[in-house]
Amino acid sequence: MQLGRSRLAAQGHRPRGQMRLCYNCGASGHLSPRCPERSSLAQVGGSSLFFSLTVPVSLRFSDRWFSVTALIDSGAAVNFIDGALVEELGIPTFPCVPSLRITAIDSQPIEEGYLTRQTELLDFRVGFFHHEQLAFYVTTSPANPVILGSPWLRRHDPQISWRSGELARWSPTCLKGCLRDPVPRPCGTFRVDEMTSAAQRHLPHQYIDFREVFSEERAAHLPSHQVWDCAIDLLPNTSLPKGRVYPLSLPESKAMEEYIETALAAGHIRPSTSPAAAGFFFIGKRDGGLRPCIDYRGLNTITVCYPYPLPLVPAALEQLRGARVFTTLDLRSAYNLVRIREGDEWKTAFHTTSGHYEYCVMPFGLTNAPAVFQALINGVFQDLLGKEVIAYIDDIYWCTLLLWKSMCVWFGRCLVDCSSTTYM
Repeated sequence: MQLGRSRLAAQGHRPRGQMRLCYNCGASGHLSPRCPERSSLAQVGGSSLFFSLTVPVSLRFSDRWFSVTALIDSGAAVNFIDGALVEELGIPTFPCVPSLRITAIDSQPIEEGYLTRQTELLDFRVGFFHHEQLAFYVTTSPANPVILGSPWLRRHDPQISWRSGELARWSPTCLKGCLRDPVPRPCGTFRVDEMTSAAQRHLPHQYIDFREVFSEERAAHLPSHQVWDCAIDLLPNTSLPKGRVYPLSLPESKAMEEYIETALAAGHIRPSTSPAAAGFFFIGKRDGGLRPCIDYRGLNTITVCYPYPLPLVPAALEQLRGARVFTTLDLRSAYNLVRIREGDEWKTAFHTTSGHYEYCVMPFGLTNAPAVFQALINGVFQDLLGKEVIAYIDDIYWCTLLLWKSMCVWFGRCLVDCSSTTYM
């Protein structure tokens, strides 16, 4: 999309017009509207001469953030915003003086042919950390509510990964000015197909800033080793007992195969040659699903216990006194966020009808798992525990007298800004 531009420079129009030459290609025998090169240019325009990429962005108006999609288009001469979005949000506009003529890549006018209004400066964000203020020219673009043109690209000069379809990294200029995060990192934008998952589509607008924690793909990756890795120390002069193989129903066998395949792909488990072997079975979840469990009773009897205390329920309930608004957070695959201490993986070995495996992440069923995870959560929320946050293992309750913008990772199991809740 071009503004007030044509194929020829102004000084080239008069001689060609006097000689009856085509303004488009400079040849004789035809005029510009019937130029044979015009159709070929229009056919390859968007794909050969310019590039475009769609990314999720956020803009703020009236102290509220709104999430939309933006088309990054190197062929656009300015930044555009859809008029319907402007009207819906009530964004103030003012006249363009002078008005700007709009032309397509083949120099043909589009829409009414002119831009007549533009917005005030709006807070604008790409990803989580890239902040700036932008004004937009108002046009009609329902498919892409925001269009970022060549001026935006020249200013920020981002690196774009065409293989993954996302912004890969911001320029050094952005690291010094636009990015609010002091640590240089990839820009952290999302592909549109990831952003539009079922959970993310239903996010309340005040939680859009934290959309990353709702990503199933993000939760499926193998976490790195940390100081809170789960250690499995055995009592002296003991050996690991070998458990039996549990029979599974047809639905359970299918669920087991799917679980093994998914866990192997994520790196959560790996094939094992350990002499230990615990049994594998399922228990029912609250939502009707199946939770894989390992019979670690034999291992637990010879494991040194980690004496980290869990919260007392009466004391936790007392902290809820006076709270009127609650947000409950249920972490996705919570225990799998913790790694097994390096060298202890073989102790978690289990066998199924399909093979012998061991865990790289902390599974359910270990005697120290609740205490290890409670220590992790208390460390994360140490400044808020007892004031605004109550955490019982992987269930986190955010309670204040006022609304609080919080985050969660399993949207289907979370309650957001509610007037009542059930504790544990």
